[in-house]
Amino acid sequence: MKNSFLILATALVLTSCASKSSFNSFYEENKEECEFSISSPAFIANLFIPKEDVGEYKALFKKVKHYKVMIFSDASTSLDRKFERFIKQRKYETIFSVNQHGDKVQLYFLQHKNAIREIVLKIKSDNDFVVLGLKMNMLESDFNKIIKNSDNRISRN
Repeated sequence: MKNSFLILATALVLTSCASKSSFNSFYEENKEECEFSISSPAFIANLFIPKEDVGEYKALFKKVKHYKVMIFSDASTSLDRKFERFIKQRKYETIFSVNQHGDKVQLYFLQHKNAIREIVLKIKSDNDFVVLGLKMNMLESDFNKIIKNSDNRISRN
């Protein structure tokens, strides 16, 4: 009985780790070009995220199921075009975009009905290109409350 339970628990964990998502396809296609990439279920990654850094976004991080991070050492324009094409094809919506001193930060989300399924953050500078994908299931109204209650505001200089 104990072995059956252990096998079932292991199967559940492995199934959750093998989750497929829209960002997952970009991750798999471009993983070989990365300088560094990591994919982790949230219950493991959240152990390493300092609680004081999460702050007012704690409710958002509780909804994340899986993290995928890709770091490219070469911020080539062809890779950027490939990413932008991926975003348009998968119908991600832009939350915000900031372009300052040649550095560009963009935040996208993928919505299904009234739930946000994925959030993707792209950070691009002259030398680096970083993409972070968060798989989640959060109601749009809950996401809007978190953003509205945030002390951080986007300002233009």
